[in-house]
Amino acid sequence: MKLFNLTSSILVFLLLISSSYGQTNSTLKKDIDDFEKLSKKNEQMLSFHPDSAIVYANRLMGIAKKSGSESLYAKALIAKVRANVLAKDAYDLNQKSFAINQKLNAENEIANNYMLFGVLCLNKADYTNAVNYFNKSLDISKKNKLYSLSKKNYRSLSTLYGLQEDYPKSLKTAQAALKFEEENPNNIDKAYAYICLADYYDYTGNSKESNNYYMLAYDLFKSNNNQYNMAITLLNWSILYEESNPVKSLEMELEAQEIFDAISPESLYSSNNLGNMGDGVFSLIKDNFQIKTIAIKNLPKTKIELLNLAESYYERSLKILKKNKNAYGLFYVSGNLSELQAYKSDYKNAYSNLLLSKKLNDSLFSQKNKNVIAKLESEKEVLQLKTQNEKKANLNKILIGSSIGLILLGFLVYRNFKNKQKLQNLKISELEKDKQILAIDAMLKGQEEERSRIAKDLHDGLGGLLSGTKLSFTTMKENLILTPENAIQFDKSLSMLDNTMNDLRKVAQNLMPEALVKFGLNEALNDFCSSIQSTQKVNIIYQKLGSDKKYDNTTEVFIYRIIQELINNALKHAQAKEILVQLATNENSIHITVEDDGIGYDTNAIHSKKGNGLANIEYRVNYLNGVIDTISSPNNGTAVNIEFKV
Repeated sequence: MKLFNLTSSILVFLLLISSSYGQTNSTLKKDIDDFEKLSKKNEQMLSFHPDSAIVYANRLMGIAKKSGSESLYAKALIAKVRANVLAKDAYDLNQKSFAINQKLNAENEIANNYMLFGVLCLNKADYTNAVNYFNKSLDISKKNKLYSLSKKNYRSLSTLYGLQEDYPKSLKTAQAALKFEEENPNNIDKAYAYICLADYYDYTGNSKESNNYYMLAYDLFKSNNNQYNMAITLLNWSILYEESNPVKSLEMELEAQEIFDAISPESLYSSNNLGNMGDGVFSLIKDNFQIKTIAIKNLPKTKIELLNLAESYYERSLKILKKNKNAYGLFYVSGNLSELQAYKSDYKNAYSNLLLSKKLNDSLFSQKNKNVIAKLESEKEVLQLKTQNEKKANLNKILIGSSIGLILLGFLVYRNFKNKQKLQNLKISELEKDKQILAIDAMLKGQEEERSRIAKDLHDGLGGLLSGTKLSFTTMKENLILTPENAIQFDKSLSMLDNTMNDLRKVAQNLMPEALVKFGLNEALNDFCSSIQSTQKVNIIYQKLGSDKKYDNTTEVFIYRIIQELINNALKHAQAKEILVQLATNENSIHITVEDDGIGYDTNAIHSKKGNGLANIEYRVNYLNGVIDTISSPNNGTAVNIEFKV
């Protein structure tokens, strides 16, 4: 079975989710106008040249940060997710955007967030939640007459119901998407709806109707010179001919690949098509097709050349899939490549790819599919596939089987040895890490306890003593007869005493903020940023996003110290005029962002001569099992992002 049969619906899903942001008020600032103009270009790139969408999304983020608008920032986050929904941080970025849009009550943008949550759930095969999210997005888009978004939700639901084999709902939602075109015509959207209908008829075995709708979609894309979607349509369409006319199927895939290579050679669609091309060429050989009769330009005419060509298609596909960390595609392509390599008697590489395919299978698919792979392994079918010459003597078969058995035994013995060695090294590493954590724990807690003790002694002891001294001097002044000159000097002394008391309070506050103990992390950070802004020539923007969950005292103190140190670094070294501090929390994680517009630095150089400040930050981050990511370069400011799982 070709890779496309099992993964095309998910890839087509990504094609169908393009949606517009909505209009902004024409009276807003130039930055917002620039953002909207760039958003429209980004929309076009998602359909015509998707690799460029990531570049546009980053530019949108730059404008949003420059404007200081929360609304634009939330939209820019959506743009980043849509540009790469398979990115590791896609869910967190959409969650952050969703929190801002809820705060701003931006219902139209919330509909976009719901749609993206649906896509992210689909990628994890969580169909139930995916359906719920798309229906939530659809409810808002229908209520607010967001026709474009409504069509895309219907198309997404059609694809999703098809994956769940709920074909009546798949047809109903595809027809609903097409019905919108009667009142709000759009050729590209109509073509997308035709693809949904073509998929439905393909699911239900009506190849004639499926072929008609693919043809209608292809003609619409061609009339709009939308080559990227022409290639995707050819990719889907070729599946209809894989059994009845494999040569035509391969011709369509080759035509599609020419477009992908010119526009988006590293996209998942390109890798999917390459995998299908490998399947197509390999199936011609396995089915004893008359190679010399294939009238495809530049296609080799010998069996070994065709096998090498199919292998190169698979390897190109795997390279792209590994780069995008796409487990679905890796599973199918590595399995098919293993079969081809075994056919070529390349048993070592065949076994390696078989192991990769099985590993991915264990984490992705049902027990039924696991049993199929287990059966293949037990019978050594992948390593003993039939060759062209079925008339070989039984003795040759026994010798080949024995050789394969010895190779397998050697691999298993070696793998067992390496696993034991790896486990032993892992245990040693864990013990060393535990010792380091205990040492760091003791050091950091000791520091905080000592800070707290000193702060209390200064506030209650020395602070009280100075207050008493001032009261005594004030009383004394009332009972003394002073010359005007002495009175002025006496008042100056009292003023110096006041300044000393204020400095003492600041020292105690820095050692252990009173707001942190009494009111919690958010209030303490707000007070700290306000105090810095009132005394320094720098604009500090503090933002709190998400829930107001209370954490244990150690966690809050450590997070406060981390942010305090990052701000102090920006003040001392960055020459920044503006610092952005964000604290985002939810049920499962804490996100910290500290950005400045200062002079920046070379991150490679700074790691080689790390000071106590950075070391203390890393100690605290490691203690809380966090991850820190620093982005900086000379003259481009600095951004530090830290994430803790709670």
